[in-house]
Amino acid sequence: MEYMRLFRCSNDRGYFAVTEKCIDFCQDDLSDDDIMLLDTGDVVYLWVGPTSTEIEIKLAFKSAQVYIQHLKIKQPTKPRKLLLTTKGKEPAPFIKCFHAWSKHKQPPNNLEKKIILKSKE
Repeated sequence: MEYMRLFRCSNDRGYFAVTEKCIDFCQDDLSDDDIMLLDTGDVVYLWVGPTSTEIEIKLAFKSAQVYIQHLKIKQPTKPRKLLLTTKGKEPAPFIKCFHAWSKHKQPPNNLEKKIILKSKE
């Protein structure tokens, strides 16, 4: 937990920004339309939300590379690897970083059908 940090990569304000989430982050902080960077101290995970844009993905990937390069200078004894993960495919070491992890919430089937029907109209 000493090195654990979570960052949100988003362009929802009209410009791309990387902001650090508070220390007591949880699974609900993983926003579907954003990219998240989780630094565990050994690995930096690039978590991609299912509705994030291609631009966000490219900029978040570059941000992760810059972050890792910066850490190589600041903490040369703790090199980090960069790993990619997506919603629903998170590896066990990623999941262990979040308190009370559960299956991702999905909309009820009838809600999905309503959305599909409305989009066809």
